[in-house]
Amino acid sequence: MESSERSELLARWSGHDDREALEKLLLLEVAELKQRIHHGDLPVSSASVSDVAQEAVLRLLRAQPRFPSPAAMRSYLWTAARNLVVDRLRRNRKSVLEVGHDETRSIRVDRSASGNLGGVEEADLETALELTLNLMRPADQEILRLVYFRGLTIEAAGEALGLARDVANTRLVRARVRLAEKLGAWREIVEG
Repeated sequence: MESSERSELLARWSGHDDREALEKLLLLEVAELKQRIHHGDLPVSSASVSDVAQEAVLRLLRAQPRFPSPAAMRSYLWTAARNLVVDRLRRNRKSVLEVGHDETRSIRVDRSASGNLGGVEEADLETALELTLNLMRPADQEILRLVYFRGLTIEAAGEALGLARDVANTRLVRARVRLAEKLGAWREIVEG
């Protein structure tokens, strides 16, 4: 989209609180932000790129700043995204997750996260979960650890991670799906 069209969308939002114009502008800016994060110098996985972009937009919406130009909005979003990534890197220096009986029980309660391993021996299940969790991305490990191992609510887990509730919930859903897929892939090995 031409710079003049983006300027027009920004003017419609700033001058008339046109939410449709803001949405169109944000969609354009977020697409560029995600591309810049993904191809830039920030060490973020492709799944986390969406989380970072969503959180940057949520920060913009909460603050309700006004911008003199689309470039100023783009700069605000980039700075917010960069700060989020730096904060996450500081928090994610974790060691190997150790999984015991209580943790495996808390994950198996939710069948969508267990990879349908209900009939597997307890010791084998603990081993499979520990292996699988330690093969997952740190962001997935962290949300699963907070919700299932520490028993935090989505709100509390999101707060601990510096994420909005909706972003934390999306991350948890994605992590559960990945965990189930990985456990399903390990099922034959674990049962054999």
